[in-house]
Amino acid sequence: MSQVNPEPDSAEGADLHLRLTRLIGLRLCHDLGGLAGTIGNALEMLNDAGAEAADLAGEAADILRRRLLLWRSVLGSGEARTLGAVLGLLKGQIAAGRAHLEIGDLPEETPLSETMVPLLLSGLLVAGEALPRGGVVRLAGDLQREIMILPKGTAAAWSPVLVRHAAGAALPAEISSRDALALWLCISAGAAGVTLSLALPPNEAAAALIMSLPN
Repeated sequence: MSQVNPEPDSAEGADLHLRLTRLIGLRLCHDLGGLAGTIGNALEMLNDAGAEAADLAGEAADILRRRLLLWRSVLGSGEARTLGAVLGLLKGQIAAGRAHLEIGDLPEETPLSETMVPLLLSGLLVAGEALPRGGVVRLAGDLQREIMILPKGTAAAWSPVLVRHAAGAALPAEISSRDALALWLCISAGAAGVTLSLALPPNEAAAALIMSLPN
């Protein structure tokens, strides 16, 4: 767990960003380390298991490659510029594959700005984290003006970091690597002038994340 100052500025802000960098690094190590271990174990088994181990290593290597591409875009250095490209990056990645994404009638060719791609990816991944038992993440709205992200599933609950940020409250006293992506989303949205809020749609059990883009 890492202590986070609720109202960072100047030196305090630099400390917050340093801690966020550390949490993101820990999160990456967690997400990618297991796959790297699977590849290593499969390679060690090659002499005994032959083709089966090679297939396992190849599958894990492909997942690792796709996850690296996803994180590159989350951090703002990817090449995805359309909704369809974002969907491709997220395939099998939301809630570790336990949740799927619904986009309704949103056209996949919808263009996205370089600034919006990491925000949209982060928002959808955080929505997946709100589904501990899996489910559906629904994307709706106008991707150029106001975006709605709604997690639907048993025990759906947003990160406390996002909940407090959306309410204008101080951040929790302690933040774990599990909440690092939510913190990244909040800070990145603020830097881009995007307002994050939570609203409970009619007949829904969980709140929707509303991302309001600057005019």
